[in-house]
Amino acid sequence: MRLETLRLQNFRGFENREFRLHPEFNLIVGGNGAGKTSFLEGAAVAIGSWLLGFPGHDSRNIRTKDVRVIREMVEKRYRELPQYPVCVEATGYVQIARAERSAETMQVVYTQSISIDKPNPRDQSVSWSRSIEAEGGRTTQKGADKLKTLAKRMGGAVLQQQPRILPLIRYFGAGRLWESVRDSERKALSKHKGKQPAQLAEDADELDRAIFDFERLSEPFYGYRMSVDKRCNPDDLIRWLAFERRNELDEEEESPALRLVYQAIESMLPEAKSARYSVKLRTLVLHYADGQPRTFDELSDGYRNIVAMAADLAVKAAMLNPQLAEKALEFTPGVVLIDELDLHLHPKWQRRIIQDLRRTFPKVQFICTTHSPQLIGQAKPEEIIVLDAATNHPSQSLGMDSNWVLRHIMVSDDRDPAVAAELDAIFENIDQAHFAHAQLSVDALRSRLGEHPELVEAQALIGRYTRFDTSASE
Repeated sequence: MRLETLRLQNFRGFENREFRLHPEFNLIVGGNGAGKTSFLEGAAVAIGSWLLGFPGHDSRNIRTKDVRVIREMVEKRYRELPQYPVCVEATGYVQIARAERSAETMQVVYTQSISIDKPNPRDQSVSWSRSIEAEGGRTTQKGADKLKTLAKRMGGAVLQQQPRILPLIRYFGAGRLWESVRDSERKALSKHKGKQPAQLAEDADELDRAIFDFERLSEPFYGYRMSVDKRCNPDDLIRWLAFERRNELDEEEESPALRLVYQAIESMLPEAKSARYSVKLRTLVLHYADGQPRTFDELSDGYRNIVAMAADLAVKAAMLNPQLAEKALEFTPGVVLIDELDLHLHPKWQRRIIQDLRRTFPKVQFICTTHSPQLIGQAKPEEIIVLDAATNHPSQSLGMDSNWVLRHIMVSDDRDPAVAAELDAIFENIDQAHFAHAQLSVDALRSRLGEHPELVEAQALIGRYTRFDTSASE
């Protein structure tokens, strides 16, 4: 599955705007308040419509806070005017081909249709919409009937043991690390705090559901759990790893799903030699080339963030498409939304994160927001959507340095404005042959900044022009 276009009408800050999306990677750029997160929320409504075809898995409906509101003063009277209809429309493609991994060749094979009338194309185009027509209304589903039917048909085929490649759907919000524990789990755990095993007996079922949720792991569509929830629960990840590792030990056979998660983490963290679940430590452990192991809890927020996201996507790919085995990362399509992709990442890592995601999940369409000039400099112009510019795509981006990106795409100063003004004044004095005044300014600024490259350049110019002219002055 991938989005081709997205139109938002009266959705948050968007009155009526349509966007064309790149099939592989998209960076949503804009100043604070430009609507980056709102764009992702609208996209979440669009991709969440796929889940309408899988009962028991929540889609993303349009909410009251998504309604665009006009605020005005009329004769000193403040009014808020909600605007309807609120509509999210999308076009895109769904991969509908049957496919499975061949045991003989170890390659993924796309099965041809048995009917001459149905050539079984790999992609089917589809358009859909969700809307709230008036105040007090509910999010409609009728406009998404075609997408819902496709989802039901593919889900039904899986239940009939006919291999289908199901797309993964995921939305990671900016608070993904800090909102890791769900409110329902907190409440369930707080009820049992301090109780003895005998006292827990009457609530044992509820506790099991809240903590483990393992009984659902056998469900064919478990991979759609919490797909548009925005939160990424590391506790769930550790419990899943523990469950799979225990299965490995019990069966004395490797778990392809567990190896897939390790593969995703190692691909996203090339500096880590290996990733493994430790039964003794009861957590994920990363082993580095220096020989030092680090548990998941010992990682920085930046590392925890990437490990949790990569593992979450790998788990979903493995659970949705077990027939692909070790090829699931390579062949699972889908749409993944990430708010603030640069969250907690060092600038050096920001320079490579896009390529890491492309390499690890080659068939997934990523739609991400960012404030980072380093990320923007790693994306092609057609992969960047600038929300607060006259044109959606910049003329250049890939390979440009951060200062250029700040000036020309983000329309921001690439250095402190006050320092920039002082430096400009120094070079203006040099141009006007006011060398003594320029020298005083250089000395004053050097005492604050040290040997700034432009001060070194200014000093060289002053020396060059005054070397043979002892009378040079203001």
